[in-house]
Amino acid sequence: MLTAPSLAESAALPRAYVINLANAGDRRAVVTERLGAAGVPFSFFPAVDGRTQPVESQPIYDGPGRRAKVGHDMIGGEIGCLLSHKAVLEAVAGEGRGPALVFEDDVLLDPYFADAVRALMARQDLWELVRFLGSPKIMGQPQRRIASLGASYWLTRFMTQPGGAHAYLVSEAGARKLLAQLERTPFPIDNLMGRPWRTGVANLTVRPGLARQDEAMDSNIGDARFVSAKRVREHAGLGRRLSLGAHRMGDNFATRTAFFGAAPADWWRRLSGGGGAAD
Repeated sequence: MLTAPSLAESAALPRAYVINLANAGDRRAVVTERLGAAGVPFSFFPAVDGRTQPVESQPIYDGPGRRAKVGHDMIGGEIGCLLSHKAVLEAVAGEGRGPALVFEDDVLLDPYFADAVRALMARQDLWELVRFLGSPKIMGQPQRRIASLGASYWLTRFMTQPGGAHAYLVSEAGARKLLAQLERTPFPIDNLMGRPWRTGVANLTVRPGLARQDEAMDSNIGDARFVSAKRVREHAGLGRRLSLGAHRMGDNFATRTAFFGAAPADWWRRLSGGGGAAD
């Protein structure tokens, strides 16, 4: 168990929502068991099924911007995912009940998840959005420690742009900032969450990882969304290849600028918040 009772026991868990399609009763049963075992009370939130809807007809989708940045369109499942998360964020921003946990229905949780969230709730000054990303690949990406959450758990900042919106904790202010970018966007929801220079919301997580997607469950979005950059370049003309490369370089520059620009504030938070000496 976590060894910081002053943090883990001093704050209650926030309300929680699980995004779930109406016809996915089997997934409801699985996630109910999993969150119950983790000690996380929740309510189901109706998902939007975008798989049969024309992508370009959706007002939320910036198709020209998407094609310019990555060379191909989003698919219907990604649009449905965007609309589902947008609806949840509208609920969080509009209810006046403080932060909320949001899950997708294929999530797997670490046994210490609830204790770590309580520790985060006791330090709401440190975050507006915390994505819980637990795959070994993502946890191996560069991160900076910000504050101890007890035992070996730390609130950290990513230097990269990992995907994943299967589990996150968001404040009302964080929800409003994300919604400001969801009027029209070329990005899937998890990609947008990894762009702090665009949203104004820090790219934070907890390490070691606390949640991951169950890869044994079929995706409701669809694997057609995975289009390799190499394949896009092979079918693009010189002008398009140069444009795509420029966008990629711009993203890489912005990612690192946001990470290193936050270093002084992160180190100060760590020193002043009982997190130990800075690295």
